[in-house]
Amino acid sequence: MAKKPNNRPLPQAAPVRQPVVNKPVKKETTINWFSVRNLCIALAVIACALYVNTLQNGYILDDTMVIKENLIVQQGIKGIPELFLTPHMRGYMAIPNDLYRPLSLVMFAVEVQFFGLNPFVGHLFNVLTFMGCVLMLFLFLNKLFEGKKTAIAFIAALVFALHPIHTEVVANIKSRDELLCYFFGFLSLNLFMYYMKSGKMWQLLLGAFALYLSYISKETVIAFVAIIPLIFFFYYNEDKKRAAFITGGMGVATLVFMVVRYLVLAHYNANQRGAPVDFIDNALSQAPSAGERIATELFIIGKYLVLMIVPYPLLSNYSFRSIPFVGFGDYRVLLSLAAYAGLIVIAIMRFIKNKKDPWVFAIVFYLGTLALFSNFPFLMGAEMAERFAFFASTGVCIAVALAIEQFILKARAQDVNSLKSGKVMMIMIPLMLIFGGMTIARNADWKDQYTLYKTDLEKSPNDSRLYQYLATAMAEDLYPTEPDSNKRKSMDLECVGYLKKALEIYPDFAESHVELGRLYERARMYVAAYKEDSTALALKPFNATGNNNMGSVLITTGRYREAIPYLKKSVEGNPNFKFVYLNLARSYKQLKVYDSAATNYRMMLMFDPNYADGIKELATVYFVMQKFDSAAIYFRQVTNLAPNDPDAFNNLGAVYLNGRKYDLAIGPFTKAISLNPNYIMAYSNLGRTYFMMGRYADAIDIIKKGMGVNPKYTSDIQNIAISYQKMGKMDEARQYEAMARQVNPNFKLE
Repeated sequence: MAKKPNNRPLPQAAPVRQPVVNKPVKKETTINWFSVRNLCIALAVIACALYVNTLQNGYILDDTMVIKENLIVQQGIKGIPELFLTPHMRGYMAIPNDLYRPLSLVMFAVEVQFFGLNPFVGHLFNVLTFMGCVLMLFLFLNKLFEGKKTAIAFIAALVFALHPIHTEVVANIKSRDELLCYFFGFLSLNLFMYYMKSGKMWQLLLGAFALYLSYISKETVIAFVAIIPLIFFFYYNEDKKRAAFITGGMGVATLVFMVVRYLVLAHYNANQRGAPVDFIDNALSQAPSAGERIATELFIIGKYLVLMIVPYPLLSNYSFRSIPFVGFGDYRVLLSLAAYAGLIVIAIMRFIKNKKDPWVFAIVFYLGTLALFSNFPFLMGAEMAERFAFFASTGVCIAVALAIEQFILKARAQDVNSLKSGKVMMIMIPLMLIFGGMTIARNADWKDQYTLYKTDLEKSPNDSRLYQYLATAMAEDLYPTEPDSNKRKSMDLECVGYLKKALEIYPDFAESHVELGRLYERARMYVAAYKEDSTALALKPFNATGNNNMGSVLITTGRYREAIPYLKKSVEGNPNFKFVYLNLARSYKQLKVYDSAATNYRMMLMFDPNYADGIKELATVYFVMQKFDSAAIYFRQVTNLAPNDPDAFNNLGAVYLNGRKYDLAIGPFTKAISLNPNYIMAYSNLGRTYFMMGRYADAIDIIKKGMGVNPKYTSDIQNIAISYQKMGKMDEARQYEAMARQVNPNFKLE
């Protein structure tokens, strides 16, 4: 029987194992260009680039009051404790209804300490602080949206950085208070948000402290009393207990600020809330009727809304009649009323539907921060100002970003890479070009006072104060730098024209009468100056500048006794007005009331210790009073301030000579001669000094040198004759006796 075939598979050899070679895996590295860090860098660069051209600008507007002529700030670091204990304007002038904003002044004091009066440094810190504001806003919004809408937070912060309405705040150094208020306000929000997540007490405390720093920068942050509970009880409300602690921290910071503010202002009697608002500052104070006042207030907040959308024209000032009085029949008032009523209705309806609606937050933030400056709760120091819209613009910028989310990005809003989408670029690039260009161009207007007022007056030809500002800028800033006397006269005539235009618009504009009187006095038109000063003082009896100018006119015309009451009233109006003390001192000096003259010279020097003319005049008063030691102290100061002035050294030598300190007199007289080899009086004084010291040969030598310089110099020939006599040289003595008798027939050697 045949065998069946074997169908089982044949055994196969085991496969040969190949050695495993570990090939390096090439890692693909990708850069996240839209990380929060990189977006912060982009915002910082853009914010700084937009305002870099402000670094070439000078001091302007209220920079004089808070920096240039602020006596406490000028002390540098030494003045910081006083800044924390005094009202805001105390270093410049005393006002009855002052504020408490020390933080920006402290910053200015530090800058003065290390950099002196340097507007470049002031503008640089403004730009850097603004950059910080932009970053704080971006980081806050990114947290508010819980990191899910970084693109929207970035767009809002970018629009905020670009918006031209912020140029006044950044380009004007004085507005550091607004910048610091915003920076620390949003820093506190960021810290509170960290606390809400982590519960770390130090974040809560630091947030409350940042809020306090915001308060002592400027009171605008008071709006956060409503905004902070809104955020942490409705938007970012993960823990009600922590939200309550945040609200409590806010309350403590607010209470501490209010108490400190009250104590400081009360100590200086600077919290007189009943002090009237000047019409030229805020014409609403004298509105024709209650109805027109309310209608005009609605018109003004409508202008704010328009400027948020179309920021042109931008102005440094909004005074009578740049904003006209209007009634409820004006269509602009009705449009404004409808717009704001619509915003309120939309906010309420959306809030009812969704308590976390970001549109509600944007609207409430805008309305809440603008309400402080609407003139409805109380009249502001100005009818309108672009700086008043700095906080409120945040709500508009958020709304712009939300609109892009809703109508452009839609579902892609949570993807940060959507920032590079074509539709977003089509909106943001034109906006950057238009708003960025407007911002940079407007910064250039803030170059100096003349440029700013000249530019703004062309856009607002009915503003009475702009005419006065322009005239003052020309008269005080441009006039001293113009060497041509004919051009100076022409400049003053142009200034007079501007001031008369200001008075056409508002005849009771006291400051324009004051400035007009000063120009007439400079032109030696004393009757016209007296008339303008009288008109100004009839309108404002305690106007410090007006009273000083009236006193100056009376001094110039020799009516010293009449000048003194006006000058004293000027001191009452502004105890820090240094030139008033100088005029008082000169009046008393002319009346030979030397003690009072010296007192007022010393007061003047407290405000300007290096004012050489004032020091010299005080030294002269002490010299006349024969208080030679005191006179020497001040004449030495003059020589330090004017080391190349021969008169200064001659005067110092004369003090030592009359005080019989002959050995000290030689040096100053010798220095005076070295500075001016033709200075006859110095030769005479040095000759007399040697003569009084018994150094007769030196006396003869120096007097003869003086006669060599000017042969007509003969008044000291008799001292040569006496010197030769003292030396026993009688022939020479008789020779010069004869010469001396030609000058003084009564002269005769003993």
